[in-house]
Amino acid sequence: MEAAVSSYVQDLAESMSFHLSSESDVWTFQMLSDFTRYPFFSWGPSIPGWVALLDQDARVIIASPGAMNIAAIWNPEFPVGKAIRITDRQGAQYTLAVYPVKRASGGYVVAAVSWSQLLGGLVGVTRIWPILIVIIGLSSFFAIRLLWSKLVTPLQSLVAEIDSMTLGKDVPDQLGEGTIQEIDSVHSALMRYAQAAVERDNLRNSYVKDVVRAQEQERMDMARELHDGPLQDITALLQQIHMVAMDENKTSRLKRAEIIAKSVVRELRSLCDELAPPWMDLGLSEAMTELAERLAQVYDISVFTDIDEAIREVDVENEKILSLLRIVQEAVSNAVRHGEADEVDIQLRREGDLITMEISDNGKGFDAGDINHETLRVEGHRGLASMKERMSLMNGSLKIASEQGKGTVITASFKS
Repeated sequence: MEAAVSSYVQDLAESMSFHLSSESDVWTFQMLSDFTRYPFFSWGPSIPGWVALLDQDARVIIASPGAMNIAAIWNPEFPVGKAIRITDRQGAQYTLAVYPVKRASGGYVVAAVSWSQLLGGLVGVTRIWPILIVIIGLSSFFAIRLLWSKLVTPLQSLVAEIDSMTLGKDVPDQLGEGTIQEIDSVHSALMRYAQAAVERDNLRNSYVKDVVRAQEQERMDMARELHDGPLQDITALLQQIHMVAMDENKTSRLKRAEIIAKSVVRELRSLCDELAPPWMDLGLSEAMTELAERLAQVYDISVFTDIDEAIREVDVENEKILSLLRIVQEAVSNAVRHGEADEVDIQLRREGDLITMEISDNGKGFDAGDINHETLRVEGHRGLASMKERMSLMNGSLKIASEQGKGTVITASFKS
């Protein structure tokens, strides 16, 4: 601080001396009037201090308002052009700088700062400083409290809520009013994610139930087919064998038993073919043609196939061929049972590595709308849902287009 005060009084005295040295040879009233333009001579110094102009006999020519009696501190032996710290007769301390006026008449410019006045200003600042600290402290306290209530507490609640949630089971509650927008956005995103997880879990549970129900239904259907078909034939066969032992005409009985045995073999082979079609090893084109002929016989309808020759050049995996065959079986079954169709067209096309299969019927159709395999299964359309799932496993797509009275068109596409 002392260095700053010394530099200040030294610069002040030097600049005033330079100004006066550049004037004319005689100090006129106009020159003194110009001298009083400095703030020290018009409204007082901006810091505790003063400046004065002395002649060679140390008489004050002009001084700033509030200047002390220069005679109380003046000493002709003061160094010129250098700031020094002095003490007057009353013990008051000053930092003072003396610069000569380079004029014919001579003189000095004296600038000084009183340390008692300077420290008095600092004491005033020191007195108000505790009040400022209290105000800043209270402001900081309320700011931290507001930050805690609006940011930290909601974040803690959000973390606790996330920790206590069971994904797929729980959905977080709505936040109260006045929450910061960013936290509310995060909470809303969490709610949407939790709600989607719950819906997905519910759909998965429904899917599992449907799969179990379908498996049980398939077992029941298979048991019914075996009971009504091969089992009855085998029972009749046993009866014929039993009768052979008691009948003298064994040839007739054995012939009848042979016919029944062949019927059992056909029915069992038909069931095996339906569960695992052996003709799919022939390739997609031949397998589709064979299936179309069998379906036409089973349902007593017309099933036409239009297969692109380029399909024969593609080596399609057996898993994909089986999926396509199952889709055709389901589509034809739905067309006959639900759509009352008597004609089905199957088209297979190839464009590059994309294979497209289109199945159309002349049935009464239905309102397809915007459906997906999850809603199909939930709504009970397990056959359509199964088609969608099979194509999804092949990384393909399946579209269902249908209107009341206009039949149904099913389009399946996949890359070979």
